[in-house]
Amino acid sequence: MLMHRAIMQSSLVVAIGQSMSDETFSGRHSTLNNTSEAGSFRDDFLRDGNPQTTRKLQLLSVGPLVLGVFEDEIATIAEWRRPTPLPQAPPAVLGVVSIQGRMLTVLDPVSLFGETTSRLGFPPGLLVALRGDEQIGLAVKTKGDTLDLALQDIQPPSDPANRALGGTIQYRELLVNVIQVGGLFPAALRGRERRRRRF
Repeated sequence: MLMHRAIMQSSLVVAIGQSMSDETFSGRHSTLNNTSEAGSFRDDFLRDGNPQTTRKLQLLSVGPLVLGVFEDEIATIAEWRRPTPLPQAPPAVLGVVSIQGRMLTVLDPVSLFGETTSRLGFPPGLLVALRGDEQIGLAVKTKGDTLDLALQDIQPPSDPANRALGGTIQYRELLVNVIQVGGLFPAALRGRERRRRRF
């Protein structure tokens, strides 16, 4: 039953679209850009009157980007396995893969947040399975540090229209893009609409 539901959700990606081993990061990484209706984690928590709230943030390297995903939104981090492609899927959707009995829709963050037309501009090493009803996985290169992040330290997103980006933080010499997991699926679908408008 669970597998059937997951397959149905993965098929929905196509239908809607048609209408690490641990490693220290080095160098500077670009911010997420050229994507799209999100709020800021910082604004949300300041509005709630909880400026001292902290959460654990897992850093992930994905080619030219450094992402941060809150640890409690990660189900597991597994060794990379090649997803089964979905026909006519949006550019950011690599396909589906089964992890721990869940069928996940795997997204390519570089394609999702950049303007690249090629998929996986980096050699994937890990697959990050995220919690939530949308059953999404992220292709990443390596896993980095885990931070205790004070939410008031998150800066507003560079692109306020990007539903997948909750904000940014500076960590050592890195600009970390904090992912808003609930916005990943809409952002992937919007990538297809962006590409359609170019033609």
